[in-house]
Amino acid sequence: MSLGEQVYSFEGLPIGDIEPGTNLLVTGPALGGIRELTMRLLLRRHSREGALFIAGDVDGRQTLRDYEAVGGDLDFARVGVVDCTENGADDDECNVHAVGSPADLTGAGIEFSSLYERIHANGAGHVRTGVYTLSPFLVYAPSKSVFRFVHTLTGRIRTADGLGVCAVDPSAVDDRTVSSIAQAFDGKVELREADGQRAIRVRGLADQPEEWQPVDLDAA
Repeated sequence: MSLGEQVYSFEGLPIGDIEPGTNLLVTGPALGGIRELTMRLLLRRHSREGALFIAGDVDGRQTLRDYEAVGGDLDFARVGVVDCTENGADDDECNVHAVGSPADLTGAGIEFSSLYERIHANGAGHVRTGVYTLSPFLVYAPSKSVFRFVHTLTGRIRTADGLGVCAVDPSAVDDRTVSSIAQAFDGKVELREADGQRAIRVRGLADQPEEWQPVDLDAA
């Protein structure tokens, strides 16, 4: 398989291969494993892939530690973080670029573009980008600004044959907002937890299981 024909795969998750240029909205409870699921979707499968995080609620260095905890390879030539938290700080050694606030969507967009280009230039032909989570951005910035940011972000990922993974807890955001944001995505991955058991299902993408599938998010 040549680099141009690469698909995104997800070892250990009941999700089939996904074509380059796809953006996924991941929904589920904040305390029910959605962070672990997001991280698992962003795991680099080989050295030609990169991973880029846009962190809204946990600072950049903690984001990298969480990624490593689920099996992520911290090759900082191909892994980076746009830290949008209020207490974030630049860390050149770990490829963390701080913006200063979830309200600074323009700054987040500029840092995203810069890091994306750098990771690509360092040999990552395909880049997995994750936003965790949208809630802080919706709290600090006007909804319309967040919608524009998300649409711009997903458009760039689509054009670059990347993979976009954007997480949101529906219980923290009103239904209308979730529906509006969902329009920017190609499909949705839903996570639920019942009686201590977690399961996911995929909506909007072809050749994916439509029924709830059990998932173990604790296994790296």
